[in-house]
Amino acid sequence: MPRILTLFSLCLAALAVSATAAFADGSQTITPTSKQKTVIIKAWAKGAKPGPNKCYTVAISKKSQYLAGLAFNSKASGCTASAFDGTAILWGRSTKWNLLTAGSAMGTSNCTALKSLMGVNGWQDLAGFVSGLGCLNVD
Repeated sequence: MPRILTLFSLCLAALAVSATAAFADGSQTITPTSKQKTVIIKAWAKGAKPGPNKCYTVAISKKSQYLAGLAFNSKASGCTASAFDGTAILWGRSTKWNLLTAGSAMGTSNCTALKSLMGVNGWQDLAGFVSGLGCLNVD
């Protein structure tokens, strides 16, 4: 019996690693055009001057292309890590985007509501951005 449990645990671990790799390689998202990225950043900033585009990582859901995620890229030269430590989810199309939510410490009930709004495909495609909002168990 212990061998079966060990084997089962190893199989689950392998599945978890492969699922994480799928999210990490960007295969679940689309890279926005330069114009789309600019519009998405401006929609997030709401009239404030957000800084250079290189300071943000932006991705569009592959399966739900009306959803996008935004995160601050502290590794880009000239960008400071303290500017924005959370992520944002936006909705829209082409060159018209709107902020859905942003932050880094959402409560469980807000995460549940957000998952319902985004749908399973958008939630999974933008898992890295969703977890940056503070939502746990994004899979």
